Amino acid sequence: MDLETMYRTYKPLLLSVAYRMLGSYTEAEDAVQDVFITVRGVQLDSISNLQAYLVKMMTNHSLNILKSARRKRELYTGPWLPEPVITSDGSEPSEFLIQQESFGYALLVLMEKLTPIERAVFVLKESLGYDYREIAELLGKTEAACRKMLSRSKDKIGTDSTLVSYSEHSERFVQAFAKAIETGKFTSFIQLLTEDAVLFSDGGGKVRAALFPILGKDRVRALLEGIYAKGSLQGDVQIVSISGQPGIVIKRSEFPPKAICFGLDSIGRSIATVYLIMNPDKLTHFKN
Repeated sequence: MDLETMYRTYKPLLLSVAYRMLGSYTEAEDAVQDVFITVRGVQLDSISNLQAYLVKMMTNHSLNILKSARRKRELYTGPWLPEPVITSDGSEPSEFLIQQESFGYALLVLMEKLTPIERAVFVLKESLGYDYREIAELLGKTEAACRKMLSRSKDKIGTDSTLVSYSEHSERFVQAFAKAIETGKFTSFIQLLTEDAVLFSDGGGKVRAALFPILGKDRVRALLEGIYAKGSLQGDVQIVSISGQPGIVIKRSEFPPKAICFGLDSIGRSIATVYLIMNPDKLTHFKN
């Protein structure tokens, strides 16, 4: 297989792995390019399982990037949220067709609780469906260690918390928020939140945003009504897909766009978390 064919064949898979490992589409694209540059010097005919070889390279490279990125994220201005992948035509980029139903933006946020190696095990098992033997070989660990890391990862993420990114109610939640920012009346939307709902606002020091999480339904309402009154939620409202789950983008000429999506409660019937992504550096891939 020549390099160009290999690139077309495996780029979607590697980009999917890198994005879910790093939580940054920009960093994931760069990481994939790094891997293919490295592969140029490899004798491919000697590799019996090319996909496994490339996934191992991608995973290890992502682990190295994560180790340095964690320090930067600790110094980030305000809450750090993953860079969203936004599509508005009802289709998903090819890299997110791989087991996308098991992932969503809310889960990417929760995965920040994991260590780099735990995240690798989680992505390989839950996203790619690799078995423990394959994961152990890729990471140079024992199968028993990989099982423990996956169990520990699920404990950290919480099987009964905001793991649900999509449910039959998701579209209704998005429509309710769209109506709220269109009319300025937030009562109906706020009723969809859990009592202990949390709002995370990521401006990255580039735009004004809450520097700490907003805790509780009443405080979330106060913040949303406050920024609405200042005109910060005005603009062209589009219902989109955000990293595989329903969300909203607000566009306004001469202002950076905003992206909003939700993490749901364990049964998917209420909104447990509101994610407001406003850092313009994280919204450069949205062109529509």
